[in-house]
Amino acid sequence: MAETVRERAARLIAQGNPAGLLYGAILAGAVMSATANHVPSTARVLVAAVFVLVVYWLADIYVRAFSEPFHAGRSPLPKRLVAAARHESRVLVGGVPALALVVVASLFGADTALAVNLALWLTVAELGTVGYLSARYVGSSPRIAFGESLAAGLLGVVMVAAKTFLH
Repeated sequence: MAETVRERAARLIAQGNPAGLLYGAILAGAVMSATANHVPSTARVLVAAVFVLVVYWLADIYVRAFSEPFHAGRSPLPKRLVAAARHESRVLVGGVPALALVVVASLFGADTALAVNLALWLTVAELGTVGYLSARYVGSSPRIAFGESLAAGLLGVVMVAAKTFLH
């Protein structure tokens, strides 16, 4: 039987580091939400978001590489660093959709506030999609998966609300 697009997407997410993917999306959205109304340009919002994503990615590599010997025994540090960088690369990938949308929206003339709002709603969709796919991946019904999707997207909605009401 041929694999559906949903099944293929879920399998690809499951093969990597799904947690890293979610962290990247959340980090990019949170930084954009927190900075969009406090910096003079879209470029500054992007620089802040990329900086936080990279620092978080490097921190994850550091933590994984230096904590692994406690669980997996001895292996050379370079090998652990490469394996950690590969595994944690999903943190960077998770932030790409929102960052790319900010760039595209800006190129089409959107101001910083609109570009970030669009990116935050994309983050809600990204989080919700991963929630839906994870539920379906483990055999949940579409109805249950939809509920999990709503729950997964909730943190994104909180970021949208924070940007809207706290600035």
